[in-house]
Amino acid sequence: MILSIVQFLVDEIAGGWQNASIMDAPRKVLVDTLARRPDLDLKNLSLAIGRNHAYLQQYLMRGSPRELPEVARHGLAPLLGVSPDDLRSTAAPPGAGGRLEGDLRMAGPLRAADRADLPVYASAEGGNGAIIITSEPIDYVRRPEPLLSVRDGYGCYVIGDSMSPAYEQGDLLLVHPGRPVRPGDDCVFVRDQGDGTQQALVKRLLRTTPEKWRVRQFNPAKDFDLDRSQWQKVQLIVGKYSR
Repeated sequence: MILSIVQFLVDEIAGGWQNASIMDAPRKVLVDTLARRPDLDLKNLSLAIGRNHAYLQQYLMRGSPRELPEVARHGLAPLLGVSPDDLRSTAAPPGAGGRLEGDLRMAGPLRAADRADLPVYASAEGGNGAIIITSEPIDYVRRPEPLLSVRDGYGCYVIGDSMSPAYEQGDLLLVHPGRPVRPGDDCVFVRDQGDGTQQALVKRLLRTTPEKWRVRQFNPAKDFDLDRSQWQKVQLIVGKYSR
């Protein structure tokens, strides 16, 4: 069924898709990638980004959602081997005046993104799948759009393969420490070591209780709980720079 949907869309693109409100550039990227990558399918990609199994099929065939939300773009992009910006719609949906205004306000200081001022902290293996993040930056890189005006934004390197294929060893994670998180978000869970360094885990947040974070890792696949009294902070991953 999924293969037939992909083939149908590929044929429509080749013949010239007329309904631009549905077959926009991000959808063409997704369809073209599926056509080239027989190892990928819509169902498993949907589940991998924390959505229901029919999410991407509905996105392609019904135009719902009209535009992939930021969290979905940043989760899907590394699986497809593209940039999150490749999955961003260039046309704002009807009634999205507030969203468009916000985007235009971001466009003014884009030149600031040319400056390499986002601090990058070294990472070292800390045991039990955790990484140790140093207290002093070792480098500075260009800011991505989601962190242009975020004073406390930072980058840190992936150690290990527990979140492969979404995040591979050596990838540079881009982290927004102040943005609220929700189920389905990929996050850095932080435990202060008391010596200026921090221990961190990179996992997908599934749900939150007053005592626990329920999280998921991909390799090997398993869900488990983190004690919130030990892992005091959760910080949103807004993207990555692949090695």
